[in-house]
Amino acid sequence: MKEYQLKDVKASFIKAAIFTVLMALIGGAGMYVVAKYKQHITYTAERYVVISHPITVPTATATNSLTNTDQQMMLTYEEIANDPMVAKATRKHLTKAQRKNYSVEQISQDLDAKAKPQSLALRLKVTANSPKNAVALVNAAAEGLQETLPKIQSGVGDIKLLAKATTDNVELNKSINVKKYAAAGLALGGLVGIIISFVVITWRRVLK
Repeated sequence: MKEYQLKDVKASFIKAAIFTVLMALIGGAGMYVVAKYKQHITYTAERYVVISHPITVPTATATNSLTNTDQQMMLTYEEIANDPMVAKATRKHLTKAQRKNYSVEQISQDLDAKAKPQSLALRLKVTANSPKNAVALVNAAAEGLQETLPKIQSGVGDIKLLAKATTDNVELNKSINVKKYAAAGLALGGLVGIIISFVVITWRRVLK
């Protein structure tokens, strides 16, 4: 069996290490490109609506009873807010250009209303392909709800729209975490590099 000097073994390991690093970089870059291609970015805007009856009764018992009744109705208001009738009213509050891009069915899919537990607040959320569209839709949805709810639910309390949504507080949603994909590619590429370099290249050289 041929004997190798330390410098020969060292050279083999250096080559193997360089090859492993290159494979890791290739794997990371490849997965990064794939993730970027597959990634779908959306934007979510939200606005709150408070629904309650004005408190005019002086006694605490009557006040609590009225508040509890309003809280119990919030789930009903939530269902109404998610109804296509509200989506139809929402569309009327959009600009002419925006109405071309959003049908009632699309608005109904993008709009999500959720009542906050033990409160009189209803959160409206809309997810769209741009911050501007998300903001416009959720603000229009709040106005559409304010317009539609009294027509559907008789005896509803005051419908107060809280601060309008703006592009400053829009939430960014990414379908794929590009960094995680790239890290996985680095790890996988490095592993492949180790297997090839040490099992195939280095080991074959030793057997010569």
